[in-house]
Amino acid sequence: MENELVSIVMVNYNQEKFLKKAIDSVLIQTYKNWELIIVDDGSTDRSVDIIKEYEDDRIKPIFLQENSHICIATNTGFAAVNGKYIARLDSDDIWEKEKLEKQMDFMQQNPDAKVCFTQIELIDENGKNINDREPELLSLYNSRQKSREEWIKFFFFVGNSLLPTLVFEKKLLDIVGGFKLNYCQTHDFEFLIRLIKHTDFYFVEEELVKYRRTSAQNSASTVKKNTRFFNEYMDIRYHFFENMSDELFISAFKEFFHNKDASTHEEIVCEQAFLLEKCIGYSDDNPILGLFKLGELMNDEKYGRVLREKYNYTPKKYYEETCKKILWVKKDNEWKQELEKQKEDLKNKEEHIQKLLEIKELQQNHIIKVEQELEVFRQKLHAMEESRSWKMTQPIRKLKEKVRK
Repeated sequence: MENELVSIVMVNYNQEKFLKKAIDSVLIQTYKNWELIIVDDGSTDRSVDIIKEYEDDRIKPIFLQENSHICIATNTGFAAVNGKYIARLDSDDIWEKEKLEKQMDFMQQNPDAKVCFTQIELIDENGKNINDREPELLSLYNSRQKSREEWIKFFFFVGNSLLPTLVFEKKLLDIVGGFKLNYCQTHDFEFLIRLIKHTDFYFVEEELVKYRRTSAQNSASTVKKNTRFFNEYMDIRYHFFENMSDELFISAFKEFFHNKDASTHEEIVCEQAFLLEKCIGYSDDNPILGLFKLGELMNDEKYGRVLREKYNYTPKKYYEETCKKILWVKKDNEWKQELEKQKEDLKNKEEHIQKLLEIKELQQNHIIKVEQELEVFRQKLHAMEESRSWKMTQPIRKLKEKVRK
């Protein structure tokens, strides 16, 4: 696939500290047929000057005059691509030099692969490997091959665990569209849900992207961000099954059906509504989305009849469910208590990690000291063995050995 052009879309906003390393990691790629479309989203730092320093014709900058946010900026980049394949690179991350080559080779060897991810290495603001500090996060991000059905269930019941390491065919963008503007924090997740409905995901199981974790990412989220994430996530779940074929839904979720024999489209839609009553982790603690959908279906003559005849689900049953609890609402003090608990947990984990790092450093220093002492001993031993006196007394030592025996 060396002849296939890969269009790399990078969105940047005020990342002057990391931007150059991100661009340089593209320039050293062993796969040479690429274009880098850098969309600067109205940066107010030195980002624009840094971008303008590059004279490579393959780098194609787009400068937005005002900050428009990641969705508009990314879609601007998508609209400018010329390649058969599209890759994304965040402006604070770094690619290994063989990243593109290995993905393109994999896709050539696996013709069904239209979307290909890699695994990641976690780094801090200074570029230092921090895989050991966050093993659970690394394990979550470094996903391995799953079937399309497994990914769909994971997205529905757990959430997103994939980072923008992907290369995908441009024609998929023509089918599913770009980022939706109503998702500020979950744009990647919603985009991947649309992709997985059309094709399988494939993985090069090597750490080919250095994913940067900054202090801003590690700090506790604000109540506003938590609220926005929750609202966006609930909206994504409500529309989760849109444009999903009945066959794919049955294949992925058959085990959760209320009616195991459901097969008609009307029955599948009802099963989707019941499934929406389940929340993260397969629980039934927050059935509001399912109740919203069931309420809509009850008021439709066709679906209402299916609910009554196939599921014995009537308005009376619906009323019983809606009076069980106040749905999804938390009081302000509950949010504050939860936030304070998260902050305390984070502080305890950071202190524990720091202690482990100190112990590790002491152990490493001790190992270095012992190795140095061993090296000195080896040098003394070698000098003694090479000395004249040692060689001259060798016959005497051999005679003593014979006598002893």
